[in-house]
Formats: sequence, C-alpha cells, structure tokens
Amino acid sequence: MSDIEEQREQARDQQKQVVNAPAPLFARACPGAGKTRVLVDRHCNTAPGRRRTGRALLSFTNVAADELRERCTGQGGRTDLTLFPHYIGTFDGFLWRYLVRPFLPAAPRWQHVLSWDHVPGAIVGPRKVPLSAFDFRYDPATRRTGVAWPTSGQHLHNSQLTADDYLARARTTRERLWQTNGYMTGLEVRIAALEHAGDPACTELLAHRFFEVVVDEAQDCSAIDLAILTRLHQAGIPLVIVADADQGIYEWNDARPEDLQQFTRHMGDPLELTGNWRSTSAICQLAATLRPTARSTPDIAVGDHHDSARPLLLLPYGKHRKQISGLMSSTDAGEAFTAWAARVGIGAGDCLAVAYRNTAVPKAHSRPAPQLPKGHNALALAWAAAVFSVPDAPPVSRAHALTVATTFLREYWYPDAPGTLNELITQHDLTAVLLRRRAAAFLHALPAVDAVPARRWRQQARLVLRDQAPPAPAGPPAPPKLLPLATTDLDEPIRSLIGLPGDQTDEATSAPVMRSSSIHQAKGSEAEAVLIHLPKPQDITELIGSWNSPSTDTASSELLRVYYVAITRARRLLALTYPYSKQGDITALLDAHRIDHQTRTAPPVP
Repeated sequence: MSDIEEQREQARDQQKQVVNAPAPLFARACPGAGKTRVLVDRHCNTAPGRRRTGRALLSFTNVAADELRERCTGQGGRTDLTLFPHYIGTFDGFLWRYLVRPFLPAAPRWQHVLSWDHVPGAIVGPRKVPLSAFDFRYDPATRRTGVAWPTSGQHLHNSQLTADDYLARARTTRERLWQTNGYMTGLEVRIAALEHAGDPACTELLAHRFFEVVVDEAQDCSAIDLAILTRLHQAGIPLVIVADADQGIYEWNDARPEDLQQFTRHMGDPLELTGNWRSTSAICQLAATLRPTARSTPDIAVGDHHDSARPLLLLPYGKHRKQISGLMSSTDAGEAFTAWAARVGIGAGDCLAVAYRNTAVPKAHSRPAPQLPKGHNALALAWAAAVFSVPDAPPVSRAHALTVATTFLREYWYPDAPGTLNELITQHDLTAVLLRRRAAAFLHALPAVDAVPARRWRQQARLVLRDQAPPAPAGPPAPPKLLPLATTDLDEPIRSLIGLPGDQTDEATSAPVMRSSSIHQAKGSEAEAVLIHLPKPQDITELIGSWNSPSTDTASSELLRVYYVAITRARRLLALTYPYSKQGDITALLDAHRIDHQTRTAPPVP
C-alpha cells in the first residue's frame, strides 16, 4: 500500500470513529475533513423502523440544515431520518421548539421573530430610533442584560434627551414587547432556554424526545449558547459537538474560542479529523503556520491534488520606489490571477476572490454579489432571484433569498392571516421544508435578472407569482398585488438596480466569471483557486505582526482566524495580491515560515 493510500485509510478510520463513538463526544474537524458526510453517516446508522425518540442535528443556518436533509435522502437514501421523531434544523429553531415554547405561559401570544425590525412599535424616544439599533447582551454569569447604542452620535444632535435616557427607554421598550406583548428575538429565546435547561422537568422531557443532540459548527456558539449546552450536558442529554475553533470568526456575536475550549473540556478527549480532502499539502502547510504551537503540524492532504507542490502565488501591484509592477491595481491583479489559474487548467468559474471587506474584493472578471435588499418590493424579489440563480452563492445570501421569496408567497397565499410564519405553518398543516421548497421553485421560475427594464421584469415576475398555487388553499387566492417599484426606476435595467453590472454583452454574460465575496461570506465554501486581497499597508503590517508573534495565533487572534478561513477555501491554487510597497515584508514572512512562493508582476505570456 502506498503512503497516500495509508494516509487516506487513516483519515477514513478517523471518520469511522466519529461515526460510531457514543455520546457525549467532541470531534475537532480540520478544514476539508468531510464532517458533513460524517454526520450524515452517523445519522444513517440509526436503525430503521418506528421510534419514540430521535436525533437532533443542529446547525446555524437553514442552508446547512437543508444540506444535511438532502444528504440523508440522497446519499443515505433515508428519508425517514428527516421526519419525526428526528429533527434537522437550526440551533435557534431547536431552542424555540423544544426548550422554550412548550414551557411558556398561555398568555400573551408568544412569537419568535428574527429581529425587532419585524415588531410593530419597536421604536424608542421622540427620534423614533429602531429598537434594533440597540445592542443587548446577556451575561450568563451575572444573569444581567446590558445594552449599548453604537450609533448614538447619529441621533442625538440637538436632542433634549441624553444617550442614557435613550438606553433606559430602550430597556423599557424591550421589556414591554417581550413580557407584555410576547415578542422574542434570538436573545430572549436563549435567555428562556437557559432557564429551562436548568429545570429537571424540562430536561427530562427533552431526554424522552431525543436520544442524541448534535451541534455542528460549534465554534459559532456564543457564550449563552455554550451555557445552555453546559446545562443540557449536566442534565445527561447526550451531546455530539463538532467544531474547528480555528474557524471561529464571529467574535462580534460573543463567540470566542476560549469559551468553546472551556466547554469541551467536560466532553472527554476529542476525536480528531485531520485528513484534509480539499487542499494541497502546500496550502495545508501555510494554514498550519497560523495555528497554536501544539497544533502546528499541518493537516494531512489526502484529496485528489494532495501531492501538488504548486507554490503560493504573489501578485503585487502598483509601484514602490524604483520598483514598478506590470499590475497597476487590484483589478489588474484579478485579471492576472485568472490567467495564471488557466495555465494550470482552472477556469475562471472555479476561481474565488476574497478580502476582509467587500469593498476591497478585486472586481476584474469577477461576479460580485448583488446588493442586499433593504425593502420589500420588486427589487428585493429580483435580488433573491439573482442570488438563487448562482449555485455557489454564499449560504447567508441564499438563506435570505429564500426568506424573501417565502414572504412574497405568504402574502399572496394568506394575505390577511395574522401571527408568525411558524404559527401559519401549523395553522395550515404545512412544513418548513415544504415552504422552503416552494420558495426555491418560485425563485427558479422567475425571469432572468438581466438588462431588461425593471417595468418589464416586474410584469413577468407578477405572472410567475400568480401561478404559485397555495399548498392547501381554502379557495383561490386573490390576484397578487402589484410589486412595488419606484417610478424613477421603471425604465432602468433591473440588473443595475440591484447592483450588478448592466452593460454586459450576451457573450460576456454567458462566459464563466470569477466569484467574489468577503471572507466571512465565503465561509463554508471552497474553490479550485483562491485570490486573497490585502489592500492597506497598515492592515498588512498588523497581520504580519500577529503572524510573526510567538504569543499570537488562531487561538487568540480573530484576525488570524479570518485569514485562516480564507486560506483554507482553496483546493489547488492560492494567491495573495497587495500593494508593491509590502512585497519585502510579505516575502520575509513567508521565508521565515519556509513557505514556497513565486512572484508574478504580469499575466502569463500567451
């Protein structure tokens, strides 16, 4: 048996251990480890037949949950595992459905909402500041909720009320909408879930309902999420936790690697998934330089391109002193990147350009993501159709596109029905899966978002909406309302109104283009070739300082974790582009870590 076959066999053995090990269990999975397949295999090991208890498979996005369902039915051929008594869904949905709603008082009429923006009267003070503008944080240790107002300076000019006045009113407004009117956002649901998770009467019912609870992408758990899981673990609920702390990039949402590490210490020794089926050994080696010393051994590349020794591609642009690059901007660098990728058999459609911020992503030959809609009108529907027409669109964008489509379908089918979407689903004997499938079919049926005038696109979209029959109608629905659209936008290309280039020829439109997004949006995706843009010299200096510091790594620096995510999206080719002034610093960094690299200041000669 060759070395690579032995390594692949070892990687498969690691996967089998996670599939078969009993709960409680903590599995640490490297990028490209095939953890989704492992979770599906574990679930498919469940014996067929009628059961009283089931398994809960939890993720943090509807897209990830949908993928688990599809893998169970397609890869595993086990549709029964997506139905009662099992549950596949989001962490938020699980908390609401099984730890919160069943234990709330009968009144008021409780409603789980995504944001305070969806709640009537959720405004504060005479300046009518949206309650969503206030940042509420709950501390599980003190059991107190703090509030901040990051945008106070935008609202207080010539105001008779101070920032403290508004903060006090925000607390009062939230308390009234929650305790009196029954509205609960994700934070309020978590506060209630934490309380119920400490009540034996609640956890005993949960234990009778589920024989195992699996949490995927657990590095995204906030402090209160981990507090809830701690109480469930203490109550004897069998937990399976799957995470890669090095990919935790949501510190703004109170998700910290040190909290996850503290929690998993109570789960026993972790099972490791160190076989990377995605990236080359060179990319694995570069990623490992960002990790703590104890985990600085590179993951084992076991995929199809495991033995590729292709060096890191450097594409500096601009000029520095007497040095002048043939690439004068990041746009030129993006064009050169796709050309060099083509040299090794990678088409532009298999390339991905990323940056820390959306505004810094190279736009040459790239397909920028359409702008997220702010209103509920024809442009929002066009945005959703454009996003859903791209198979590799970011999961967050696809999930929001489904939400937009679901809202239009709901208003058409049940225009006067009160209550939340969950209550509507129950009332009309629907399922969330069916509703998402109908929303996806609706988006696929909408006309292409191209250079046609918005007036014509709206007309065609209205006809498509009219053809969407309700799943279980009490009677034929009324004709759909005219999709709102500003008069000044009627004759503008619908494509340009949602932020996509509107002057593309048919040939350019049909030609493969490079994807582009922020690093946060790219989390969970992958590409044959990835270009990372480092736009600002001062930011590069900060990155290099953190990378070189012996006391800083992915365990302590979110900046390094973000770039760890960016690096590990690549399968075969990885490139950096940056101002030429930082060429010496970057090459010195790579040399210090013994990373092979090559610099190119022009596209390849045809």
